[in-house]
Amino acid sequence: MCVPRREPEDVPEAIGAAMAPYDYNRHIAPGEPEVETWWDYWQIDGGGCEFPVVPGHEDDPRLIRGTHTLSGEARNVPPSLCDGGPRGLLDLETPRAQAAAEARRAFEAWQAFASGYPPVYPASHFWARHFADPEGYPRIQAVDDYRTQPALVALADLPELEDLVGGDPAARLVGDLGAHMSEAADHALTTHALLTLDGRWLTTAGPERCRYFNEYLDDLTPDTIVVRVLYHG
Repeated sequence: MCVPRREPEDVPEAIGAAMAPYDYNRHIAPGEPEVETWWDYWQIDGGGCEFPVVPGHEDDPRLIRGTHTLSGEARNVPPSLCDGGPRGLLDLETPRAQAAAEARRAFEAWQAFASGYPPVYPASHFWARHFADPEGYPRIQAVDDYRTQPALVALADLPELEDLVGGDPAARLVGDLGAHMSEAADHALTTHALLTLDGRWLTTAGPERCRYFNEYLDDLTPDTIVVRVLYHG
């Protein structure tokens, strides 16, 4: 979420004010518009999605690191990471570059591997056949035909490659490499929702919202506070 420039000690109060309209238990004043509510309690916590800190600024007092998890357990966030702070202190490019590089590696590894076998069809190919003729082409046959494709049989014997390319690579690791890398980069920082400076709560489902999430962060001024908030909803 994003709030205007604040002193670190004032950030929790600013977050609370920004989050308030989306509280399940909020009091709706007469004439106040209803909005979809999302949470009943929250905590400053990256939840495994902490931001890398721009190298050399690990000890900057403006960085924000929540001390406890949503369940009340103590946290120990390393100096290289934070839950938030001024936009200019957050290294947003490194996670994107790493995600894009990993996507390239998986894409190219799968393409090179699959080229040594007959064409591999994605799972959707077999499911389409099943749904078109459920009795003539039953579910168990669709699953078996997908799994017994020569490339996938061979892939099962290569656990490191299988871990790299993930599930159903014939569906995911095809098409334009550049687009695949760009999508991976967009997902590197994106979480479930974005709460903007003007109070809009935007869920980030779909590639367009993921792209907007990143563009929005990039366009913020360096002193705008960006914080990861973990909430129960």
